[in-house]
Amino acid sequence: MPNYNINLEDIKSIDFDRYKSTFENLGFFEYSEFFDIPGREHYRLLAYLSTLFDNANIIDIGTHEGNSALALSYNKTNTVHSFDIVEKKVKPQDNIQFHIEDLFNAEVRKKWKDTILSAPFIFLDVDPHNGEMELEFYNYLKSINYQGFVICDDVWYFQEMRNNFWYKIPDTERYDLTPIGHWSGTGVFTFNNDITFHKYDNSNWTLVTAYFNLTKCPDASESINKRDKNYYYSSALSTLSLPYNLVIYCDSESKEMIKSLRPAYLKEKTIYCVVEFDDFKFSDGKTIKEYRDIINKNRQEHPYHFDNRNTASYYLFCMTRYIMLNEMIELNPFGSTHFAWINFCIERMGFKNLIRLDEALSVKRDKFSTCYIDYIPEELIKDTNEYFKWGRCSMCSGFFTGNKDYMNKVCNLILDKFIEYAKIGYGHADEQLYSPVYFENKDLFDHYYGDYHQMITNYVYIYDAPEPPIYNFISNSFRCKNYKKCIEACEFVLNSYILNKCSINDEYMNRLQTYYINAQRELHN
Repeated sequence: MPNYNINLEDIKSIDFDRYKSTFENLGFFEYSEFFDIPGREHYRLLAYLSTLFDNANIIDIGTHEGNSALALSYNKTNTVHSFDIVEKKVKPQDNIQFHIEDLFNAEVRKKWKDTILSAPFIFLDVDPHNGEMELEFYNYLKSINYQGFVICDDVWYFQEMRNNFWYKIPDTERYDLTPIGHWSGTGVFTFNNDITFHKYDNSNWTLVTAYFNLTKCPDASESINKRDKNYYYSSALSTLSLPYNLVIYCDSESKEMIKSLRPAYLKEKTIYCVVEFDDFKFSDGKTIKEYRDIINKNRQEHPYHFDNRNTASYYLFCMTRYIMLNEMIELNPFGSTHFAWINFCIERMGFKNLIRLDEALSVKRDKFSTCYIDYIPEELIKDTNEYFKWGRCSMCSGFFTGNKDYMNKVCNLILDKFIEYAKIGYGHADEQLYSPVYFENKDLFDHYYGDYHQMITNYVYIYDAPEPPIYNFISNSFRCKNYKKCIEACEFVLNSYILNKCSINDEYMNRLQTYYINAQRELHN
């Protein structure tokens, strides 16, 4: 069997003109959906896959409106068997056979077993997308030693699909084709070791995450108590199912629950570091408890506007990120060249971040790389009292990367800056330390642009929401006359648009071009 390193241009070249007459009497939405580009819709991918086999049976489970069957029928030498449990409006073709039968019924499966085993691939898209039927079908195919591959729809969009199905498949058996498939998640699984699809080699990474129950801290606020351990556990499975080397810091009472969530097949890629939260120490020897008292005193003497959730303990938890990373860089249990911090509940920032993580890590940026959300001028940062009054933050600390040298340097600088500000009476959030460190050490940073919900999504390109970088970072960096950084951000957005990674409406494109042209003019004056 071949290695299916699918070329995006080959998929785009699939000619769907033959199907236009089929849609003459259908609504525009359905028409545009079927003919959309790969990465937004998966129909051209399905059609392309059909061209890899001749005179074969192809199984389509979940007929719905018949669009997937229509795409799978692209190669006329094949026969598409499309199954659903109720009769639907379909698009008939000579090489499609529609069956009102339930392939999740044991007797029906027995009847179609030989056809299933003969099929080079199967497309699976069934309601209610809760992962239970998908996992049951996965186990059935494994039991009969199916040697083809299965394409699954919507593997990322629905949390239940991720938790109950996708994350339960060993990473050695699954591949993610979402960038050339459906925006909601196109996954492939196979039990055949000779069938492979493109997969990045991210074995040289160590990712670090942590969970500590801050509701047990003496300063736990109402907002902290609302986000108890169940709140975080309910959004933790995406991080805990990452198929990379993962170090998990936690308190002793949380370890067993966290361990039960991490899939067993990832055991060799997992290290648990049990430490009680108050036992962390900073480089000056002070403990969490000591700094909790210092931060609370600072906030009384220099009051500022802050979220009720951002207690001194929460701030200190954020600061322990850099202690934990430094510790892992020194120990380096997996022999990694690159390190990343990722939030324990990263999926709360949106499933699109999960889709783009593998690509992000594949870039292997050496410098400390984080999402630059909004521009704060160096002049304001130097006015320490004003800077801390509103808790202004500019860069994102929910996900950041770097090689071991750059990561170690920047983590130490952030920790040093924390101690420096604490001594003179301030303390808000770890993200507020980023800008002071950056302006003193610009050569250590490598930025990308977006908002919090794009902290991973926009790592390589602007894939989602190009508007926030334009009306936040680009406009403010221009206003503050940092034309070099403004141009860098403009080019990051423009390059993504030119490469068709995102769309930008006329209003924002005009704004972007105006800032870009004017910033270049000002820089060279």
